[in-house]
Amino acid sequence: MGAMGMENQKSGEVAGLLEEAVLKQFGLRWAVMAGWRDALHLRHVTLPGEADRLLENARIKIASGCFSVCEVGCDLSELEAILTSTDASSGHNWVDFWVDMLGHSMADDAETERILKIPAVRARYSNCGLSVCRC
Repeated sequence: MGAMGMENQKSGEVAGLLEEAVLKQFGLRWAVMAGWRDALHLRHVTLPGEADRLLENARIKIASGCFSVCEVGCDLSELEAILTSTDASSGHNWVDFWVDMLGHSMADDAETERILKIPAVRARYSNCGLSVCRC
């Protein structure tokens, strides 16, 4: 293998490590959004049916390891928008609290999982020939 081939191999390994690290953070981000969804249900705030579908799709994609960070991020971003707008329009707005929790989840803050009492999705990186991102 020539120098160019070794360079490409190292680049691919680094990209894989980055994908795996972000997917692990997305597992905790998913837990925050699951907690947010549960909190809204406890407050009797009605969410669009699409919210549960997005939450489940993101969980499956994170756990399977066969979807790119971009693809998982699309679902999580769409879900975050739904949760934010729904909560902001409710009588008791907790958006600031939940957005802070989302920030902690992306900082790899183990305290977030302890506070939530909802386990993060255990991410895997399988390198299944990741799909092109749709968003």
